Amino acid sequence: MTTPTVLELPEAPDLRQQTQSVSLQNQSASTRFYYMDSMRSILMMLGVVLHGALIYSSGDHWIISDTHKSEFFAILDSVIHAFRMPAFFIIAGFFSMMSLKKYGIGTFTRVRLTRILVPLFCTALFINSIELYFRTTILQHNPMTVAHFLTQVLPQKWIVGEWVSHLWFLLTLVQFFAVGIILFALKNHFSRFSHFDRYLGGLRKNCYFLFLLPLADISWSVAARLAPDIFHGSLFCGLLNLEDFMIYLPYYLVGLWLFHDRLLQNEFHTIARWEWSALVLAILTHHLLENAHGLSQESFLRIYSTGLTFALSSHICYVLFYKFMNRDSPVFRYLSDASYSIYLFHHLCVIVIGYLLLNVQIAIGYKFLTVELATIAITLSIHHFLILRFKTLRFMFNGK
Repeated sequence: MTTPTVLELPEAPDLRQQTQSVSLQNQSASTRFYYMDSMRSILMMLGVVLHGALIYSSGDHWIISDTHKSEFFAILDSVIHAFRMPAFFIIAGFFSMMSLKKYGIGTFTRVRLTRILVPLFCTALFINSIELYFRTTILQHNPMTVAHFLTQVLPQKWIVGEWVSHLWFLLTLVQFFAVGIILFALKNHFSRFSHFDRYLGGLRKNCYFLFLLPLADISWSVAARLAPDIFHGSLFCGLLNLEDFMIYLPYYLVGLWLFHDRLLQNEFHTIARWEWSALVLAILTHHLLENAHGLSQESFLRIYSTGLTFALSSHICYVLFYKFMNRDSPVFRYLSDASYSIYLFHHLCVIVIGYLLLNVQIAIGYKFLTVELATIAITLSIHHFLILRFKTLRFMFNGK
């Protein structure tokens, strides 16, 4: 998660494109990716909204669930879920390729692994262990001493992968970094296949390649049916989740491609007309076939429509930030730095505050707002008064 930097543009193949390239290069010399920085921070902090909404959602039962539920929060959960992580991994791929080209594999690996793995395991050891103790003793009504929990219960929870919790995307991001490094190392071999760009042209135009992204969802669905022991759940004590890897990898690859291909950038900065009608059709199809399961044609169509909704929603999110948030803002610069801390600490706060409000006799809308405001206030205070002021904590929870 690097800070925004200047975009590097490749050579253009003809005079019209060369003129456009010079214009874009001159513009990018003084332009930073403010919209991506803002988008990354907002997407991270939407985790607070998402998990808060799950408490009051009429959908699946979460870690804690209020007896009073609302369809509104189920819809809010679905809307955020549709674009949040796909858009985040597109940004991650973009900045990965940018950093690899600027710093090389060695520096990229050292900086990124420190930035991700140190906060990951510090949060898992300290914050998530507290969360697991709270869930075991309070939510599951299984009181025990801290010593018994640490020596007898917690090791078992680590073995089955319960320590991961909301940190799953950091593990997936590390795996994607490995993919990015491999592709970057093999870039010279790809350059030999110059005719390959002709095939990309049709996919690049109007972002038609978005039609291909849901194929990853279908592939995972088939694999999960054929080998459920492998493709359902996490492997290696929670270190690898093949579902997350397979479904979100295409978005990371799009991010890598987006930085490398100037022509794709031009297409990706606008929403094609077909996308709006396709999005509506995909949502309607998913709704009509939501009960279709198995390996039937209806099930595949439902899975594809859901995946296409994710792909189109993430692109629309990207374009909206590009058009309306591409400017420097002290507020978003601060939030960009604080969003990592907010995300790492928010999960425990949401659970505890939501639990304390379960028996409070107020409307669930007010409960939701209380959870959100209290969580943001607590996590921002942790970031501002602790992490920013103590180097050890900043290294432990921000990897800096």
